[in-house]
Amino acid sequence: MRMTKDYVVSWKWIIATLPIILVSFSNRHFIRFLEKKHQITANVWDFTLNPLNDPYLMVYYVFPLMVFLSSIYINRTFDYTKLIRLGSYKNWIVTKAKQLIVFDLYFIGLFLGGIIITAINTPFSMGWSDIGTINESGNVILYTLQSHFSTPFVALAIQIGLFLLTLITVQLIMCVLYARFKKQSVLHYLNVLLFVFGTAGFKIIPDSLPLLKAPNYLLLFHGVKSFNSIATPVIIIIMMLTITLIIVNNIDRNRSSMKQFSTANYPLIAYMSLCLLGISINIERYVNEDLPIWNMLTVTFTGTTNEMYSLLAFAYYVVVFIGFIYFVQLALQRYLSDMSYFTIIRYRSMNRWFLSWFPKIVKSIITLLLSLMVVTFLIAGLNGYAFDSTDNLFQTIYHFIINGFFQLLFYVLLVIIVSIFTKDVLKSFISLLVLTIFMMPGFRLNNFVPVGLNSMGYLLENEQLFYISLKLIGYIIIEAIVLILLLNKKDYTF
Repeated sequence: MRMTKDYVVSWKWIIATLPIILVSFSNRHFIRFLEKKHQITANVWDFTLNPLNDPYLMVYYVFPLMVFLSSIYINRTFDYTKLIRLGSYKNWIVTKAKQLIVFDLYFIGLFLGGIIITAINTPFSMGWSDIGTINESGNVILYTLQSHFSTPFVALAIQIGLFLLTLITVQLIMCVLYARFKKQSVLHYLNVLLFVFGTAGFKIIPDSLPLLKAPNYLLLFHGVKSFNSIATPVIIIIMMLTITLIIVNNIDRNRSSMKQFSTANYPLIAYMSLCLLGISINIERYVNEDLPIWNMLTVTFTGTTNEMYSLLAFAYYVVVFIGFIYFVQLALQRYLSDMSYFTIIRYRSMNRWFLSWFPKIVKSIITLLLSLMVVTFLIAGLNGYAFDSTDNLFQTIYHFIINGFFQLLFYVLLVIIVSIFTKDVLKSFISLLVLTIFMMPGFRLNNFVPVGLNSMGYLLENEQLFYISLKLIGYIIIEAIVLILLLNKKDYTF
């Protein structure tokens, strides 16, 4: 780490900050001009946020400079003896990524220091100044940010986070490419490609193709203006980073095993993408209706009820919750295929064998529900939804987590029972899909069949949530009894 610090902290970096300081001084003159023109007062945030979101400074100078220096650092510090000591390319990439993160933080610190120099003798306030209310040419950055974010500190934090996230993703890709080809020319080609892509995204690519515009992933105001939300570029970068991390985790595999890994994990990646897409779309639909952030759970996971039915809501419910059971079914198939007389001798009974893996499935249910809730709140927060308290906050969280847990547990136990009884895991999943018919209008039978009872639409109908819990618990007890009988059958065959 010492080498990284020595490399970053040098007189060369002071020279590198000079263009930033010059642009910041130019921005200072413009802000002072607006102050005199409109008889208003600026604060320190106006002098800070403008340069940080300046397209010419960030796209043409800061980002290309950091990528170029990162490529030089990666090439110069590559050493086969270090690779042997680390034991794998994965460990080498992780080590380089950590060093580059320190590199990024030092440069951003110098960047902010250069900007703050130009903000000396400027009033400080935690709120926005009147500069951001001016909607005229040259002030689009502050006007856009003030229109979408409650405080300038939040805008600053998200801007730095977005830029860092994009930069770290690119640097990780560079490490992967260098580990794969071990040629500096590959990194140089990537540098040119990124610069051309950034330039094209800024000047050539039309606004109708925001996904292809590089500034949307570097500049907060640009992403907000193009997507009318900061959530979309953040989600895209997170998905790219996740894919890159998966590649890093498996970079030491040979091609055949990599192909097998990609094939095996493709359904999981598709499932996660569909969940994120559904959450984002539902949140975008209500972005202008001034709803509290907690209500996003209701509008996203509405599902179907006795009075409400929507094909899209039904389809998304099946994707999220029944789709999760599909992965449980895959795990169950593995557990059952490994079961033999030797397995029973090892665990001494079917009950102990069952308890050796079933808690993992219970943990996965809890993880799914908490992840869906956190991601929904995160995306809604990035879209500007307020954390206002509501009268049904407890009911919302209770229904989503508690009744959601009971409902998924009912599905899991049903799949396990049918699988053990029929010796065919596929039949159990098909049986569950057939039961989703009872979520449709005319087939609900007053919720006699406990399917879709965790639909958040029941909150809108003032349904007795505790009654739903009791009903699900009753069915779960029945399933537990049946399962215990199956596991204790003396004539069970393998």
